Amino acid sequence: MTTPLQWLFKAFDIFVVVGMAVMSLLVFTNVVLRYGFSSGIPFAVEVSRVVLVWVIFLGSVVALAKGAHLGVEALVVRLPRTARFACFLVSYGLMLWCCWLLAQGSWSLTVIEWDNVQALSGIPVGAIYAAGLAAAILMALVLLLDLWRSLRGVLPAPWSGVEHVEPLPVVSPELISEKAP
Repeated sequence: MTTPLQWLFKAFDIFVVVGMAVMSLLVFTNVVLRYGFSSGIPFAVEVSRVVLVWVIFLGSVVALAKGAHLGVEALVVRLPRTARFACFLVSYGLMLWCCWLLAQGSWSLTVIEWDNVQALSGIPVGAIYAAGLAAAILMALVLLLDLWRSLRGVLPAPWSGVEHVEPLPVVSPELISEKAP
């Protein structure tokens, strides 16, 4: 993870946990009230939807910063250093272009929908699209910081030629002896 933004991603981690807790509490309470007491919390669905969208987008920013997204590294780690660096630049250029497209579309939709409010909660509909805008800007920032570090000689793990291999699970001898007839 890029060190200048560690405090921000820690705050995002906390927001994701709090957001999941709020969503779970709202939905669970609403289900119990609907089926048990024939009532409910009118705004629970709308608030849960907005929180879910923000949790997903901010969680994806944190995953990008930590390098936790899925990647196929089998080919990249076998390339010579210059070819790995060229692939790195091309892939980061494409990701920055996708961030630009996401930011452009999210900004347009945020502006268009900001004056429309959700019926029960009063939250602007544009707040949902603003999550995409925030994620695009933050992802671009993470990518630019990684590019800056790479130009100074520090490539992220898969691009540096280090193959990430998961350790094999360790099975205790007691479990093996229990299965043997």
